[in-house]
Amino acid sequence: MIELGELEKRSQDLAQRHIRVLAVSNDDQETARMTQADFPHLVVVSDAEQNLAKAMQVLHSGMGPHQSDTNAPTTMLVDGTGTVRWFYRPERFLTRLSPDQLLAAIDENKLRE
Repeated sequence: MIELGELEKRSQDLAQRHIRVLAVSNDDQETARMTQADFPHLVVVSDAEQNLAKAMQVLHSGMGPHQSDTNAPTTMLVDGTGTVRWFYRPERFLTRLSPDQLLAAIDENKLRE
């Protein structure tokens, strides 16, 4: 959750660009609500059944606890029409984009209003 905290700290930079961050979690709704309370400028979505992860094809088989399936760390920039404008999935499971890298991708893809 370090990544969410780093994004929360940059909420002003995101707001200036009219960007909302949605974090899709394998957690149940109650846990997602608690996480949401910790990061009020982000939107935390519960995907406990992994329906969204399956639909978006970002499921990482066997990488969760007890070799369960989990969401692969994936970042997508989606414009107002629902078009994916940029996609990032690191080679290593523990690697995440920094807020600066995300903001650069937003700017490069002209996702400002």
